[in-house]
Amino acid sequence: MNVKKVSDPIRKYLKSAGRRRKALYVAGLAVILLAGGWYWYDQSQKAYVPPDFFEARNRAGEVSVRILQLTDASVQTLRLISAADEKSNYKRGLDLVLEEVDRNEAARAEAIKLSEELKNMAINLGAIRPEKAAQIGLQATTSGLELVQHLINYNNYTQELLGVLQTRLKSNGSPETRQRIEQIILRMNQEAEAVNELNDRYKEEMREFDQLTS
Repeated sequence: MNVKKVSDPIRKYLKSAGRRRKALYVAGLAVILLAGGWYWYDQSQKAYVPPDFFEARNRAGEVSVRILQLTDASVQTLRLISAADEKSNYKRGLDLVLEEVDRNEAARAEAIKLSEELKNMAINLGAIRPEKAAQIGLQATTSGLELVQHLINYNNYTQELLGVLQTRLKSNGSPETRQRIEQIILRMNQEAEAVNELNDRYKEEMREFDQLTS
């Protein structure tokens, strides 16, 4: 903060008066500097969130909605595949598997997009005020990135499951594949639980972030 210079005391003042004026000038300058320091401190504590952070957060929310829609559709399709298997309708089951492969690739692509937006949020954390909000924002983006990793794991297991189901349906319900299917589904459920827990944590952290920056 720049402080304007004050002109020298008028020379015609008596020396004693000049000394008193100098003392008042120094005291006045100290008050100005202290007030300026307090203003800077107060300004530094005011809430501020960069527009880029908001934009990345909004895009991350949109991607998350698409992932949820794809995941819900995937669960429904897996139920239909299971029903086709039970009815020995292997042709129908194979058609559904091929359909789900495309959806699974789309879900994986969206998970990568979500990761990119979370990284964009993290890049802008340094400009966020107050500092406590930046710390909570870091925790939230970390939770989000962990969530993405579990989403990708879930996606990989889904891809593996589809491969086993395809083998099973092509072999007209080979019993050797049953145990493998059960193992994969167990791992998928574990990943789904981790995703749900991290999602709850992320939402709670972002709620705290919003309170600090509102």
